[in-house]
Amino acid sequence: MRNFNQADLSRTALIDVNLTEIDLGRSNLSEVNMNHSVLKKANLSESNLYSANLWRTNLYSANLTNSRLERALLIRADLQQANLFRASLAHADLRLVSFVGANLEDADLSGANLSYASLKGANLKGANLNNAILTGVNLNEASLEGTSLDKAGANIADSRQAVLSCFPEHSVELVSNQKNTARSFNPNRT
Repeated sequence: MRNFNQADLSRTALIDVNLTEIDLGRSNLSEVNMNHSVLKKANLSESNLYSANLWRTNLYSANLTNSRLERALLIRADLQQANLFRASLAHADLRLVSFVGANLEDADLSGANLSYASLKGANLKGANLNNAILTGVNLNEASLEGTSLDKAGANIADSRQAVLSCFPEHSVELVSNQKNTARSFNPNRT
């Protein structure tokens, strides 16, 4: 693993580069442009990626534990199997992102745009999805225990009701009504 721990690469352009298995832990990557780059299995833990451009970036199995990605642009990024434990993605643009099998436990996704993102099999235990845009999001088999979804239902475009299956015995129902409520339920109970 190439070690660039605690590097300051803020506002630099690293477009379409292969940084597989690089160690950028605790680095300042704010406003960096890394679109179309490959960061498979990279260590970005505790890094500052505020307002970073990571459009179509491959972050498969990357470590982003405790990282700051507020207002980052990650459209169509690959974050499958990535570790985003306690990461902050508040107000990030996460449209069409693949979080399949990712760990987002205790992550802050408040106000994030997750339109058409896939969170299939993701761990979202304790995550904050308040005011998140969830249009067309895939939460099949996702773990949502303790997840906060306050006002998330208000942002489901053109939908009176969406049921997002998490496990066969549990689902989350986002109801678009005057109160824009989100509730979990067990469809096997009457």
